[in-house]
Amino acid sequence: MSSAKLAAGGALLALCLSACGTSSKPLAGSPGVVQSHSGRGRVDDPRTKHLKCLRAHNVPVVKVGQTGLQIGTPPSGPTVTFAPTPGAAQRAQIEGQVESAEVIGSALLSPNAATDKELKVIEDCLAQGVSG
Repeated sequence: MSSAKLAAGGALLALCLSACGTSSKPLAGSPGVVQSHSGRGRVDDPRTKHLKCLRAHNVPVVKVGQTGLQIGTPPSGPTVTFAPTPGAAQRAQIEGQVESAEVIGSALLSPNAATDKELKVIEDCLAQGVSG
């Protein structure tokens, strides 16, 4: 086989191989990238359904950080922190990492100076979706 044919065949092979997988994909997390699926790669905020319930009962509540809720005004208003799992919330309570917090599912409710009536509404809203 002549070197010209060999060079032409090699160039054709290189061109074909270089065309494999040349689709341009946007950088993950860049603006304009729309997530079309609702499973993988999406972090669910554990506060969403509880916020709806609390606001439906006219409880003044705001998000704090990535996992917390402040109900009313600090320091007298109750605070809620969500652990990754109910077991992690129980562990934090048992190990004394949170003072006087009540575990409701994965939520740690610190009552502070809330009244029994306020706590009943908050507890009921936090208990939504909790089994056992």
